[in-house]
Amino acid sequence: MKNVISKSFEIQDYMLDDTVINGFWMNLIDREKLTTEVVYSPSKAAAFSSEKTKRLVTEIARKCDFFKSQVPKNIKCEVVFKDFDDLKYSANGTELQLNEKELDDIRVVYRFCVADHI
Repeated sequence: MKNVISKSFEIQDYMLDDTVINGFWMNLIDREKLTTEVVYSPSKAAAFSSEKTKRLVTEIARKCDFFKSQVPKNIKCEVVFKDFDDLKYSANGTELQLNEKELDDIRVVYRFCVADHI
């Protein structure tokens, strides 16, 4: 069953320090595609500062790398940053270049899909 999504992660796997998850939706599109939409909100402030936003974007990218390391080789993992014009990071990719900004929430979509059939 290497050509299907057979592993998902629990909500606590998506947690980040100093944030609360303010929205969490998983959508199994078909047996080869799974998306997880997460809305991160600050746990102790009204908004994320621009510096905190940059740090969290890096942490989210590293989380994508971690997820990729836990699934079969032919499963692709990427994360889309909704608040940055759908900026996309693919697991183990290059560092993201973005314009830092203050945000009330950080909205992302993690995507898992079968990249190659084996």
